[in-house]
Amino acid sequence: MHFKLKILLLLSSSVFITGCVPVIVGGGMVAGGYTALRDKNVGNSLSDTKTDMIIKQKLYKIDHNLFSQVSVVTDYGCVLLTGNVTNPEWVSIAEREAWSVRGVTEVNNHIVVSDKDDPGQVVKDDFITSTCRSALVCKKEVRSVNYKIKTMNGVVYVLGIARTQEELDIALSTIQKISGVKKVVSYVKIG
Repeated sequence: MHFKLKILLLLSSSVFITGCVPVIVGGGMVAGGYTALRDKNVGNSLSDTKTDMIIKQKLYKIDHNLFSQVSVVTDYGCVLLTGNVTNPEWVSIAEREAWSVRGVTEVNNHIVVSDKDDPGQVVKDDFITSTCRSALVCKKEVRSVNYKIKTMNGVVYVLGIARTQEELDIALSTIQKISGVKKVVSYVKIG
């Protein structure tokens, strides 16, 4: 609880220092609209966000480097762990901590052990993720808001719910064609 208070205070103070109240308020409205557009209710969205936060908090309590080196994305209780960690033990620790959170139904661990940190690759991965999202938005056959995308070392991980197999095929094919994508790993369910 103490950790959450620190985060809230940090976010609150940054609003007043930077004068970004309209952006944050607008962002809140956009986030609410985003949830409304997804084929998912607000309770599920909040539950996934809470799951992400709880897992990240657990990782931070173990080691702040573990916290900073592991990315967590949750959709419908399906947790995706990615990142480059320097300690081999952290791969299994992160997975164990993810499984310990109530509501987690699946953990997909794609954390790799690596001593090298390549900021250039992070920029490339972020660009690929943005390009994937944009490409899906442009596909009228795909309800793009139903997908979460994370790229790590050129591998694109996709989570979410597709309305049909055809929609999923179009989404994955679209992503695979994007420059820089080495591989697409899908944890998308049909529903």
